[in-house]
Amino acid sequence: MAAKVRRDEKGVYWVVIHFHGRRMKKRIGKDKRLAEEVAKKIQAKLVLGEFPVETPERCPIPFNEFAWRWLTSEVLLPRERGLDKALAANTARSREQSVRVHLVPCFGEMDIREIRVADVQRFYEHCLETGRPRSQRSIEIVLGVLRLILAHAQAQEIVSSNVFDAWRAVRGRGRGTGLRPVDKAKVLTAKELHTLLSVALNHFREHFGLVLFLADTGCRIGEALALRWADVDLDAGMVEIGRSVDHLGCVGPTKTRKPRGVELSTRLRRTLADRRPDLFGDETLVFPSEVGGFILSGNFRRRVFNRLVRKTLGQGRRITPHSLRHTFASLHLARGTNLKWIQETGGWASAKMLLDVYGHFMPTEMRGFADRISAPDGPYAAPTPATEIAPELVSDVNLLESKGIYGAGERTRTVDLLITNQLLYH
Repeated sequence: MAAKVRRDEKGVYWVVIHFHGRRMKKRIGKDKRLAEEVAKKIQAKLVLGEFPVETPERCPIPFNEFAWRWLTSEVLLPRERGLDKALAANTARSREQSVRVHLVPCFGEMDIREIRVADVQRFYEHCLETGRPRSQRSIEIVLGVLRLILAHAQAQEIVSSNVFDAWRAVRGRGRGTGLRPVDKAKVLTAKELHTLLSVALNHFREHFGLVLFLADTGCRIGEALALRWADVDLDAGMVEIGRSVDHLGCVGPTKTRKPRGVELSTRLRRTLADRRPDLFGDETLVFPSEVGGFILSGNFRRRVFNRLVRKTLGQGRRITPHSLRHTFASLHLARGTNLKWIQETGGWASAKMLLDVYGHFMPTEMRGFADRISAPDGPYAAPTPATEIAPELVSDVNLLESKGIYGAGERTRTVDLLITNQLLYH
């Protein structure tokens, strides 16, 4: 039998009581002297046999303390130790913010075993009334963190069931806030992309390579900023994407945690060849800052990309560097590029995800396929839509052939792609 003072990682003192094979804890606060006095009094009662036996079920488990312990053990420690299944930096920051800003102020020191379905409903209504978080998607993210905390309590057998699941069942199935088709306003047309790249070349020349890389590869901004010259093979026209840098300059794996090879376009190969230094080390960045370190994505967006967009498209459009990724996928789908090539190049988790988000950009021609199964073996090609080819498109094809970019045998396919672009974007 003993009563000892213990201090946790947050500087809070506890009196730990061992009594007849049981272990109980009493939270004192940040006053060490007070904790020692309480421990002495409890020790005296233990010796005299006057200590009241309190069952563990009656000891409160404050939600705020349990939530912080969950955040430390399930989110922060795996990242510090570099475990394979550790969350990405932005996801960890989002969950910490959900606990600190929304959940702890609402549930506070409420016993986690006393949380009921009505309490979850009151929290949801509170979010709607106060507008914090602002969007429905943000509210869903915070509710998801609450579900994980309660599931952790269930796994430790502190609660018998997860009341969040019961709340969700009572509310019924509503409209999901997961994957949705990307808004066309967030995607550049082929003409707008060409104009954007021209303005970048003429007015933001030092950052033109980065803008072109994002446009022609569909990479995420963090993947592009973490790219090293050691990952680039200009002779093969390929780059190896195996890491990413977050908004704070911390390097980690890609979003899918899988390295991938990305094919370079001809114009991108030329641009990178002009930029490549004669000598470089293993960690030399392709797109470094002025001092040779990582460019912070937030700084690039505010100081360069937003100015580029305003100069190209005016004040009305809200285009971000990630919009170039949307543009990459939508234009390739619209022009009949192989679906698996797009998915693997851009690093999407699956072809289904790619279609769910960008499928509405694919050609909508629904005739001319009936005889495909009876056709002789050979390469398949999409049917040419029955529409008149604009004269400027014909001149574009002639120009491409005259420069040797497309051979005469590819004329039909080239016309098909240009017609598709005309139908979708003009």
